[in-house]
Amino acid sequence: NIVTQNYTSSHLDAFFARYPLFSSYDPSAPATTEFRRMCRFFRWGGYDDEKRKARELFQDALTQEFNEIYGTDVNKLASWQALCRILEISPVPDKLKECRAVVRQTHVNIVDLVDTQRTSERVNVFPSALELSVYTKETEKYFPRENAYAGGLLRYLLRQIMNPESAGPSGEGETRRGR
Repeated sequence: NIVTQNYTSSHLDAFFARYPLFSSYDPSAPATTEFRRMCRFFRWGGYDDEKRKARELFQDALTQEFNEIYGTDVNKLASWQALCRILEISPVPDKLKECRAVVRQTHVNIVDLVDTQRTSERVNVFPSALELSVYTKETEKYFPRENAYAGGLLRYLLRQIMNPESAGPSGEGETRRGR
């Protein structure tokens, strides 16, 4: 896995380092699992202000982590090809337009794309936006759609999660909730 080589989780590690009392942080575990553990550790309830602020910072770190791993330049072929390799698209297209097209047709949980670098687990690719939606809701692995750090490459992967039927065949569409 070409992206995993020499990878260090700088943004997520820095986020969790802001909470030194949560000393059981495991950088090789899924990021959302660690965030939930931290919330339980601090006994933050559903609408707790501390939890809300921590979630915002966590979502920033998650978005920055994606950008660090996969890049933000929509015109960089190497970034698209690395993404294709992670998604196990074979053969990996050798042209930018082809890479974009094949990635746009792919339904994958973006949090899982970040986590694969931490856990070395394969990323699930779903046959439809509806199946991706079901998985995302079950696992609560929502990626922040409206994030100041979201780069161009990331936007090609965003899918309608809360109501995928209204988004059309690709699953793309507008929603206020994360994807």
